[in-house]
Amino acid sequence: MKKIIPSLSKMWLKVINLEQSLFPKLEESMGSLSPKEEKLIKILDFAEIERFVSTVQITNLPKDREEMARAFVAKQVYNLQTTSALIDRLKIDRTLRVICGWRHQNKIPSESKFSRVFGEFSQQSIARKAHDVFIKNYLSETLFFYSSIDSTAIELREKSVKSKKEVKPKRRQGRPKKGEEVPPKKPSILQQQEKMTEAEEILSLIGTECNTSIKQNSKGNRHKWTGGKLHLAVVDGDIPITAIYSSASVHDSSLALPLICQSSQKVNYLYDLADAAYDTSIIRNYSKEQNHRPIIDINPKNSKKLKEKIALDKSEKKILQPLKLYNNSDDLHYNQRSSVERVNAYLKDSYGCSKIYYQGAQKVASVLAFAVLSVCITQSLKLVT
Repeated sequence: MKKIIPSLSKMWLKVINLEQSLFPKLEESMGSLSPKEEKLIKILDFAEIERFVSTVQITNLPKDREEMARAFVAKQVYNLQTTSALIDRLKIDRTLRVICGWRHQNKIPSESKFSRVFGEFSQQSIARKAHDVFIKNYLSETLFFYSSIDSTAIELREKSVKSKKEVKPKRRQGRPKKGEEVPPKKPSILQQQEKMTEAEEILSLIGTECNTSIKQNSKGNRHKWTGGKLHLAVVDGDIPITAIYSSASVHDSSLALPLICQSSQKVNYLYDLADAAYDTSIIRNYSKEQNHRPIIDINPKNSKKLKEKIALDKSEKKILQPLKLYNNSDDLHYNQRSSVERVNAYLKDSYGCSKIYYQGAQKVASVLAFAVLSVCITQSLKLVT
């Protein structure tokens, strides 16, 4: 059971005020509101995205910045893939246009201006800031049981950047000769992160350029894509708390420490749940340092017992059965990890993240941030309604 605290009551009172005061007034002037329109109004009211738009005056005062910020939230809520589709919808949908802040169709900016302003919003990280402030105002005092971490592939229509391979000094294979000095093995990203304390410092080792990677899904099929990865930490109720974008080739475990670190600073929770990609002592120890209990699936590469079991099952042509994690109670806890997989599905199926046409890591991360903000508010409202 979640602890009912004043911040959730504040959220509930705000929802009641919207439904009993604002919606009737809007319906008097615009007609009845659809469920999608009511949902968008609630998200915009809680996100307060206009607060994070900074307008720097150079020659003329920038116009339509607040309206376009609301429109980009609507783009994700309405599952629109492109800016041109958003503009077309604004021109024919009077209610949506008024919700975003334009009274007349001829006031809607051009596609080029939308794209230029989106670049400004990406630099300002307005969606990420709004997400953090919403969590601080409404969720920071709530005690959650689980935080599940995982990543999902983000396919882009962008040319892959070829990474420069490190040139290693050549040496004869086998044991080194007596007196021969062997160059030390370079520590992995995770090993380097273990010695760091700040999330920003940890993230400095993570690449964000577009490249190609291959990942095996739960059914054993290999999926190759060009683009990046979205790494999420999701708490009870399918609420995304932390989202980080990286290159496609970055291993999932490299984002475990920053996800746990940032999530621990935002909300209170008890368990860290993760699949076998995160099966390392470094992640387990870090989770314990943050006063959490890690429940992480066993990776066959790290378990001699599991390797022997798989080999035996194959030799006897048995159906491979998963090895139990620790005990029955931990298995029940681990089953809650499906929340992060559901959020990945929400983002791609209903919030415009299945195909992203922007190029550049900053803009791609901003598109994902607008979608994560919308999902976070939508799922949080289910706690009180």
